Amino acid sequence: MPDVSPLVPEITDEDIEWVCHLMGLDTPDEPRRAFLTARNTLDVSACPGSGKTTLVVAKLAILARKWPHRTKGICVLSHTNVAREEIQRRLGSTVVGQRLLGYPHFIDTIHGFVNRFLALPWLSSNGYPSPTIDNDVTTAYRRGVLTTADYWTVQNFLSQKYSGFDRLRICARDLSFDLGGKAFPANPDAKSFKLAKQAIETAAQAGYFCYDEMFIWARSLLEDTPDVASWLRRRFPLVLLDEMQDTFELQGAMLHAVFPRESADIVVQRVGDPNQAIFDNAEADPDKSDPFPDPNPARKLSIPNSYRFGSKVAVLASPFATTPVGAIGLCGIGPKAIPGAPIACGHAIFVFPDNSTAGVLDAYGKHVLTMFTDGALTEGAVTAVGAVHQDASDVAPGHAHFPKSVPHYWSGYTAEICRKEPHPRSLVQYVRAAQAVVRDNRDLAPGVEKIASGLIRLVGHVGDAGQLKRRARTHRAIIDALATDAAALAAYRQLVKALLIDWMPLTQPNWGVVRDDILAISRALCDGAIIEANADGFLAWSADDPSLHLGAPASPSDAGPNVYRVADATRHVDIRLGSIHSVKGQTHLATMILSTYWHDHSSQRMLPWLLGAKVNVDGAGIRDQKRLLQTYVAMTRPSHLVCFAIPRSVFGDDQARADSVAKLQGRGWQVVEM
Repeated sequence: MPDVSPLVPEITDEDIEWVCHLMGLDTPDEPRRAFLTARNTLDVSACPGSGKTTLVVAKLAILARKWPHRTKGICVLSHTNVAREEIQRRLGSTVVGQRLLGYPHFIDTIHGFVNRFLALPWLSSNGYPSPTIDNDVTTAYRRGVLTTADYWTVQNFLSQKYSGFDRLRICARDLSFDLGGKAFPANPDAKSFKLAKQAIETAAQAGYFCYDEMFIWARSLLEDTPDVASWLRRRFPLVLLDEMQDTFELQGAMLHAVFPRESADIVVQRVGDPNQAIFDNAEADPDKSDPFPDPNPARKLSIPNSYRFGSKVAVLASPFATTPVGAIGLCGIGPKAIPGAPIACGHAIFVFPDNSTAGVLDAYGKHVLTMFTDGALTEGAVTAVGAVHQDASDVAPGHAHFPKSVPHYWSGYTAEICRKEPHPRSLVQYVRAAQAVVRDNRDLAPGVEKIASGLIRLVGHVGDAGQLKRRARTHRAIIDALATDAAALAAYRQLVKALLIDWMPLTQPNWGVVRDDILAISRALCDGAIIEANADGFLAWSADDPSLHLGAPASPSDAGPNVYRVADATRHVDIRLGSIHSVKGQTHLATMILSTYWHDHSSQRMLPWLLGAKVNVDGAGIRDQKRLLQTYVAMTRPSHLVCFAIPRSVFGDDQARADSVAKLQGRGWQVVEM
């Protein structure tokens, strides 16, 4: 394989100066410059807060400016549309930004690429209708194929096997199926098997599929027409894979099949952080077929210094990295100066009684108030996160597993709204999720996308959304689909404005008013007639989730969705609670890691690393490696202050606790006994 591809333009010092001026960037250091100028297959391990996405966008801007090919493009793939959104935000008004977002380039999610270039062509050529790709809608359609009695025959049988109807997945091109990788627990002659087969096959013939099932059709196209992979390599001589650590086995196998890194005719550059490889899907298997980063030193590059936080946070977090960061560990060269925020904060561990978490959030909030002025608190979020965040009301104080989950620290917490990608069951919950993300992130775009996603799901319920199904960008897809219907387009724009800009109160009467407009928009988006009755459940008003409410708080401590308010005299701070998964990729002002229970108390297992007795994997088993990844992600969110909440019994008897406290204080922690 050549060191440098002649198809990728050379990037010079002048190009780097140009993009730094265009994007308002500081002059890059050597590792970042090496990535910008690289024209060969390469893996880049970039630590949290290293400006990875900005660096990727800067490189793309230079390449777009110098790209010499009219029919060959750059393919940028990730798990979310962060790169595309960053291009639109930073370069949207520039010529190079517009070039990147159109032909011959392709910037989208891995699923978007698989659908567009592989799965959809195979389905179309094999007589399937334009598909609806959505787990919930597809499950609902499969359920509707069966009578109520037949559905419960399957569901009750599967529940006895610790599974469910919603786990049904097509696993081969002949429409054979399993339960998400596990065999269906009945033979083909069993009634439950026959009913499940009927549901799967009928829904498939109507074009209803789950997200991961699209990889089946993609693989089928590669089997039937192997030349497709070589055609795609000719189309995309440069492939940039972002957030590579999040790639799981199914995705990795497909990427390797189309863009093998050993191929001499393409350049594949993978960017990510192996120490942040935590998966939203607990059952996802990491991609082991082509490890990231590449073990060959000549094919990898490390960016170990973070602009997000300073040296003290870096020193505290570095031992939790499963893969050592750089030659000397994680480096902190931040944070940015914030008036009223000290560079040297009092990183603290709050030790609470085993049978009571009362006061933990209040103590943390008051500690934050002593650290930061009100002005500083407006500059970033204050959060408290745990690895486990689902309801655990069956575990009471005094139970050996207590505290098991985030709700044990505040009963007002609800798991659904904090998911990194909330997938509500009704349109009103989509709107609440959209309003929450706009409020929390101060960015309108993800809220607009969330409302657009809800509308497209609605269309899938009531009619044929054929004109939308092949589009990757939900909001843009709706705008384009309504281009010839001025009234519906105006209604859609007014709906978004009312909900996300004017902040129309989300009350039952107001929902009744906008419901007719929503149905009119969905009617305009459908190809042909719609069945409005199918929308009744999805459009129904839902007031059974008070933590999603954005109106007046239910209590002095309830300041919004999953936001706990701590007041001290005339001041207050709002603490946003969530799962560790939900805050991945975010930057906070302060973060507290809450001890939760999964096969053991997380703080119990992580204590040796906190005390400095262990570093990196250091003999950690599979479960502890997951805990290390989660702890590292959480500890590297804050720019200024990191805290822990730990049950007293984790430290052992009084003497052991005293010894541990002394060691923690020696490592720079304040220890607060509650």
